[in-house]
Amino acid sequence: MKQGLVVDDHDLFRQVLALILEQHTDLKENLQAGSIAEAHRVLDDLDHHVDLAIVDLDLPDGDATKLIEELCELGVPVLALISHSSLKRRESALQAGAGEVLTTATSGQEIVDTAKRLISR
Repeated sequence: MKQGLVVDDHDLFRQVLALILEQHTDLKENLQAGSIAEAHRVLDDLDHHVDLAIVDLDLPDGDATKLIEELCELGVPVLALISHSSLKRRESALQAGAGEVLTTATSGQEIVDTAKRLISR
């Protein structure tokens, strides 16, 4: 069973995104974290691999690009989300290793399609 990690500080968005991923992708279990620190705790508690991480770049407790780098070093594909289109932030996420960067205004279907593409790489 494939497993995802959704890191976003907005509870409702994070929960809905995890549910959408469970219903429309191979990610049948999606762990959730509301901050970088919580994501580290979740990753430390894991006994097995995460197949995709979706990381909000606008987290309140630090630089999310460092988390993206750490996930990529573990071999986890990353989809980064930003609240507004910023070329500089998009580039920094891609340089950190994110496979794709989308805005939070992106449709659910596009997020699902991108997630499927990143999982299959």
